[in-house]
Amino acid sequence: MKPCLLGLDIGGTGAKAGLFATGSDEQLGSGYVEYRMTSAVPGHAEHDAETWWQAAVLAIRQAINGTDPSAIQGVGVSCTNGLVAVDAAGRPLRAAIMLWDQRAVPEVDRIARTIGPERIFEITGNPLAPGAYSLPTILWLEGNEPETFRAACKLLVPGGYLVARLTGEFTIDHSRACTTLLFDIRRLQWHWPFLEALGIPREKLPRPLPSLALAGLVTAEAAELTGLRARTPVVAGCMDTVAASIGCGVMEPGECFVIMGTAARVCTNLLEAEFDRRFMNCSHTAAGRWLAIGALNGIGSSWRWMRDTFGQPEQALARCSGQDTYDLLTAEAAKAPPGSKGLIFLPYISGERTPVWNPKARSVFLGITLAHERCDVLRSVLEGAAFAIRQTVEILETEQGLAIPALRIGGTAARSTVWNQIIADVLGKPVVSMVETQTEVLGAALLAGVGLGVYQDFDEAIAIHVKRVRLFSPDERAGATYDRLYPLYRDLYKDVEPYFARLAGIDLPGARVGRGDLG
Repeated sequence: MKPCLLGLDIGGTGAKAGLFATGSDEQLGSGYVEYRMTSAVPGHAEHDAETWWQAAVLAIRQAINGTDPSAIQGVGVSCTNGLVAVDAAGRPLRAAIMLWDQRAVPEVDRIARTIGPERIFEITGNPLAPGAYSLPTILWLEGNEPETFRAACKLLVPGGYLVARLTGEFTIDHSRACTTLLFDIRRLQWHWPFLEALGIPREKLPRPLPSLALAGLVTAEAAELTGLRARTPVVAGCMDTVAASIGCGVMEPGECFVIMGTAARVCTNLLEAEFDRRFMNCSHTAAGRWLAIGALNGIGSSWRWMRDTFGQPEQALARCSGQDTYDLLTAEAAKAPPGSKGLIFLPYISGERTPVWNPKARSVFLGITLAHERCDVLRSVLEGAAFAIRQTVEILETEQGLAIPALRIGGTAARSTVWNQIIADVLGKPVVSMVETQTEVLGAALLAGVGLGVYQDFDEAIAIHVKRVRLFSPDERAGATYDRLYPLYRDLYKDVEPYFARLAGIDLPGARVGRGDLG
């Protein structure tokens, strides 16, 4: 039996697992089990963490599928962001509060008064904001559910939760610790003065570890459930975007990649600890390296909202034909001309992070006329995502001095020829889609391989496993159309921003945030 590595990713939509042979680019198995985000209250976004574990168990079993578990040399885990309060056995005490959640806005004000946003940014390299960062959510939990907070043995992130269920160890990797606003991004350690200022007990926090470090060994209980061999090594893991960096083979400063999932992430590597507050920033796997992440909340979630709300014909056809619903939707969008006859979509369906950091932001369709058809509306959503990516890339190029000649794209949308071509046309840059669209899963597996000494370094692992599938060259005629529309897109948020706060202040019956995501 071939030696292999297991990668596991806990995403916004489901648990994904991949089994990869060592020494070759062969993928031996894969698994995916979907779950849904819940939003019973406007602005709230939660996941059932126990469902994560059940989904992960099934996905791992799907990926193993007859492979001798003794051949699996190690496990790596990557994850989306959220806060999971667990008891001493590692079982969740309540639903996980996810990165799209905006309930902790008052706690942001408290942190600003107590510590100050500038001091937060100075130590953590990240802006003070709800949802995307754990600290405001921790304070919300303490103030609104004090019994749960007191009962919590540890406050974990999704990846640390899965590591705990696999090994019994409570850990957090350095990259995800950077998104807590309690972690010194340069010294790579908890910044205790912040906890003391806010009255957060130290013992609530898990043990921080480098991503490559051994976190623990698979327990007998977890082995029985998952099909893994007991005492299989599990490394600390990393945030999903760091795993995607590995899975895309983008490890050098100046290289840029985009992961198209629930939230798109436009990313580049940094050699210096100089951070832009419009980006999320975290440590990378290599010492003295960081990752700047332009986090765009509503890319995949906007497209899934279109599928769930207006894609019933495609869903019905997919059920009958065995085709993919998203492929059918993009084929319909391709019928519209570039520019969607002047229809522009602002993809702020779940608030927005980069570049505006406004939890009250909302999506906008601009320019609807009687001439517009269903295909135009669909295409405008794909184009709005591409405009958002272009805006983020422009910040990196014009304000941070990077030269970005091309982009690599991974994630669920990487296999969409229509969407990739739109992105190439909007940016006027070549786009390279990756063979392994689930780059986080591959990256997590390679993380385990390097951490456990299966590979000497990431260069060796990437050379073997990371493959490009297709190059999309920009079309000049389509690009000229997008160049005319892009300034309108860029200015649209500034023009409508005053209405978002007013709209958020109106109590409307049945108002809910989005129902799901792409993973």
